[in-house]
Amino acid sequence: MKKLNIVIRTALLVGATLAATMASASDKELLKTLYNNGVLNKAQYQKLLKQEKSKESFVSSAKSSKSSDWFSKIKIGGDMRFRHENIDRDDTNGVKESRQRIRARLKVSAEVNDEVDVGLRLVTTGGQTSTNQTIEGSFSGKDIFLDRAYINWHPDFLKGASAIFGKFGQPWYNVSSAGLVWDSDVNPEGVAVTYKTKLGDVQLAATGGYFILEDGDTMQGTANNNGFSDDLNMYHAGLSASMKFNDKLKGSVGSNVFIYNKEMQLQNGVVGTNLENSAMEIYEVAGRIDVDTGILPVYTYAQYAVNEAAIDSDQNTAWLAGFGAKYGSFKLNYNYRDTQRFAVADTFNDSDFAIGNVAARGHKVKASYKISKNFSLGSAYLAAREYSGRNTDIFQLDLKAKF
Repeated sequence: MKKLNIVIRTALLVGATLAATMASASDKELLKTLYNNGVLNKAQYQKLLKQEKSKESFVSSAKSSKSSDWFSKIKIGGDMRFRHENIDRDDTNGVKESRQRIRARLKVSAEVNDEVDVGLRLVTTGGQTSTNQTIEGSFSGKDIFLDRAYINWHPDFLKGASAIFGKFGQPWYNVSSAGLVWDSDVNPEGVAVTYKTKLGDVQLAATGGYFILEDGDTMQGTANNNGFSDDLNMYHAGLSASMKFNDKLKGSVGSNVFIYNKEMQLQNGVVGTNLENSAMEIYEVAGRIDVDTGILPVYTYAQYAVNEAAIDSDQNTAWLAGFGAKYGSFKLNYNYRDTQRFAVADTFNDSDFAIGNVAARGHKVKASYKISKNFSLGSAYLAAREYSGRNTDIFQLDLKAKF
């Protein structure tokens, strides 16, 4: 009987050991029960309990590491802006308006793997060239729209190359956010490819893309199943180069071509209310030079665009020139522009200058002051004179916060 008792106790001990090794934290109660019933002595109990705690610590650490690794691949950011705006337009109706507007943007990006990233952004309005919401509507809620949603593939087998699919930020070379051809809020939809490489001290970039503006079947109101052939689309190709000459001087230059398909008659309001069924084939060149004078950093930039497919070759160019400076927490930017009637599409150009109208020329000056980290006060004054003689003056005061 004594030998049988020893065998039973030994079996229980072995079973308890296996259970403790494979068990989760809840099995501590089992070890305690075995100890209280005399199956385990104190030394055995403390040893197995220590092993259990060590295993729990390892599992917890592994889970924490995995969670931390996942979280490190997710990036969340955005900004919020409160704007006071005055508009004074001396047309026959005499537009004079004072309004307050808000803009909120929330962006999320994630690393899927070493070759693929995804991203999306939510904004407070769904227009092509504005993300502002006017404060009105008796405290009613404000709409939220999907502003960006894309997949970015940058394969390891072709270093420097990437392909982006969906709705995304402008992939082409931009000399500034002045918006001569494209307002900075425009996010094209389609497919774009880029390739970047270095040639000595020069950084080179090539871009190309196919972008869909309207589905042909939707525009015609019929389902004729002709695929892409009836879509209103745009093709893009561009080249740019940038170089840092020394610690005090750097510069960049670029060119872009934007061609809208000619099989589909351009509809007024879809591409531009100013086009009058004129085709669009825009060639653009631009450049910028940055100089650190030792007292304050300054820069100058210029941009020129021509629509070679315009119905009137005497009204098909646009140009812009400007400069900027930074001193401590202060920033200043000024530019002058002249945009002829058929040069660019008024659906996509700067929506603030002349309230988005073309056939206008004038000044735009912006200033800002950094109050604290990611928090600033800014202002802008836009003085536009349309070819018809109508003046439009706009003043904006912005409070901005980023996170």
